[in-house]
Amino acid sequence: MSEEIVIDDRAGKPPRSWDFFLTVLLLLMLLVMTGVFVIAGFGFGVRTIGCGDSAGACDHDLISFGSLLAVAGTPLVAIAGVVVSVVWIARRKLSFLIPVVAIAVSVLVFLAGSWMLDLAVPA
Repeated sequence: MSEEIVIDDRAGKPPRSWDFFLTVLLLLMLLVMTGVFVIAGFGFGVRTIGCGDSAGACDHDLISFGSLLAVAGTPLVAIAGVVVSVVWIARRKLSFLIPVVAIAVSVLVFLAGSWMLDLAVPA
């Protein structure tokens, strides 16, 4: 007649090995892509060489913000994606979608930084 009180609701859920391995694979892809984006973001300085000759033609604040977005924004998205994925794996939730969303957001952040740099440097 003693009833057992279940406090941890994770005990009843079996682990999904396919979800874990797919999440790890996608997180590795996210980290490699983030490294490529950071290196490419540092290369944005080459695109601003034409701004040295003309003082008023380039928007230096937009150049700074676009470069910062590409260099620092993509790692921040990757860190957030890794942390949320680990938490969801620990809670046994379906977690492979988190790196997919992080990859998409990271690409959009990098493209936004590149677009700002294109706007700031006249052709």
